[in-house]
Amino acid sequence: MASTFRSRRLGADLRQLREGAKLGSEAVAREMGFSRPKLSRIEAGEVRVSQNDMKALLSLYGVADEQRRSLFVQAARDAHKSGWWQAYQDTLPRTYADYIALESEAVEIKNFEPILIPGLLQTEAYTRAVILANPAVLPQADVDRLVTVLRERQSILTGERPPRLWAILGESAIRQTIGGGTVMREQLAHLEAVAKDQHIVIQVLPHSAGAHPGLTGAFVVFALPHDSDVVCVENMTGTLYMDRPGERQSYNEAFNHLRAAALNPADSLALIQRVAQDMRE
Repeated sequence: MASTFRSRRLGADLRQLREGAKLGSEAVAREMGFSRPKLSRIEAGEVRVSQNDMKALLSLYGVADEQRRSLFVQAARDAHKSGWWQAYQDTLPRTYADYIALESEAVEIKNFEPILIPGLLQTEAYTRAVILANPAVLPQADVDRLVTVLRERQSILTGERPPRLWAILGESAIRQTIGGGTVMREQLAHLEAVAKDQHIVIQVLPHSAGAHPGLTGAFVVFALPHDSDVVCVENMTGTLYMDRPGERQSYNEAFNHLRAAALNPADSLALIQRVAQDMRE
């Protein structure tokens, strides 16, 4: 069974519980009637954990709090659920599939993008221009599938329970003419439209803000239900996910500072409109 971000994270949490209880993997496997390789695969997120096994492991690790036990049992139920994106698994790297899984579960998404419009707010033409700017030459079919995946991702914003999206865009993101003037004007008009949604907040960080905590680049903080935040940082060669307390705190504090330094939503919308007007002229 293919592992998912949820199953790998659950396995890591179980390993942390075992180590916190100062129990070796051999002793736990023997107590549970597992082989040692099976326990290793559980902790790697590669093997499903039954509800009974989960309860037994929690008891063995000394987890007595009923609410915490319930969260672990629920996590075991959900760990290997399939998402719509798995239909595209031959196109999507695992790190991208993990990103979509987090995005689909989040109750709040805090996204800082200094140069690009965030994916959830992109128009199709803008998305295509971004994909085609990659030096890797992709077949047209793969480009089309990536665009389709992004359209599917964006559907969370119009669902029954959309996450709260708080996007902070660097001024460069609204001024960089991605795809040409027509594409960019359409993109800015789309930002104007979605900024009216109650669950979407858009702020622009102006060039005049000077030095700020986001100088190291873009990042996303996913707030998950009944769980701690997960931070995602992407670069040219990979994607890094962080969920340690110190990491979460650092990025949340950085986002709060960026939010304070950025224009308020009304002034941000006014700037977007001025930039769009400049492009028309």
